[in-house]
Amino acid sequence: MTKTTSRNRLTAAGLTVFVLAGAGLRYGSYGSTAAAPKISTLPQVSVTTAERRSLPIKLDAQGHLVPLAQVDIRPQSTGTVRAIHFKEGDGVKAGQLLFTIDATDVEAQLARSQASVAQVKAQLDEAQRDLVRTRELAKSRFYTTSAVDSAQSKVEALQGQYAAAQADVANTHVLVDHTRVTAPMNGLTGALAVHPGSLAQPSSTTPLVNVVQMDPIGVDFTLPEDTLARLLAARAKGRLDVSAETADGEHLSGKLVFVNNTVDRNTGTISLKASFPNAQRKLWPGSFVKVHVIAGADDSAVTLPPQSLMQGPSGRFVYIVDGSGTVASKAVSLLRIQDEVAVVDGLAGGERVISEGQGGVKPGANVQLSGADRPASGASR
Repeated sequence: MTKTTSRNRLTAAGLTVFVLAGAGLRYGSYGSTAAAPKISTLPQVSVTTAERRSLPIKLDAQGHLVPLAQVDIRPQSTGTVRAIHFKEGDGVKAGQLLFTIDATDVEAQLARSQASVAQVKAQLDEAQRDLVRTRELAKSRFYTTSAVDSAQSKVEALQGQYAAAQADVANTHVLVDHTRVTAPMNGLTGALAVHPGSLAQPSSTTPLVNVVQMDPIGVDFTLPEDTLARLLAARAKGRLDVSAETADGEHLSGKLVFVNNTVDRNTGTISLKASFPNAQRKLWPGSFVKVHVIAGADDSAVTLPPQSLMQGPSGRFVYIVDGSGTVASKAVSLLRIQDEVAVVDGLAGGERVISEGQGGVKPGANVQLSGADRPASGASR
């Protein structure tokens, strides 16, 4: 009994030590928690200042290169193509001979017309001589007045026939000219649709070749209708500049030559056309090019980094931070993106706008500025 009692006392003592040790551990844990520094839960954001400045009004668009003049060359008479005097793709000058069409028939017709003119002319000359003799003899009373009238009528009839024969000759000359097809303007030829020996017909739906004007060249493009007033105002003041950016990055200066008379209601855009010098043929019809328009300057543009803008159910807005770090929401309108900044309407300029960290921000809440945006020590917030 004595040994058993001793063992029970030792066991109870061990449990007591274990419990006290556990209590000590818990006490130490609570003590360390209480001593830990307090961590702020405010969202950390970066801010930028809305800047008001003078900024050129730049309008960018994707343009489609088009010739300012283009002609489909078609024959004016039916015949076999006798010769082609250029190679497809050649540049041609106005009046340059392009095609010769077989003129055998019209040349024969011209010869007949000329012979008819000569025949009528001989008859007319004879009739005029007879009229002179008849008048002389009528004075001597060898012919009556009616004989003179008949001779006069014959002369007048032959004069009409002579005029008609001359008109036939002129018309045949036109038909002969139609067998020589010339270029109506300076330009660049396209693909040939005929070859020597082909039959050329005016009724054919396919032209012999087409010629496009390369210098100057045009660019069709569109701009939003809300830019039209500013565009026309700058044009009236002579402050409108248009340039085209080539594939190698070169900017060619041009001029606006056409503004459509209506706005497209389906797209809300206005169609325009600009003209550009193209002596080096860096611009090619049918391809696309970037068009840059400078429509004067905006002397009070408010700019922000594009990432400052947020999109909500009611439109775009920004978060503004006041001096105490409180956030407010402000509706804005995006006018355009220019030179990697957003030009907006709805701000006066000078506001502190959140540019990064908007994800955890709500209007009315407080935020903590990032290190780069915090005021210096001792400065008021």
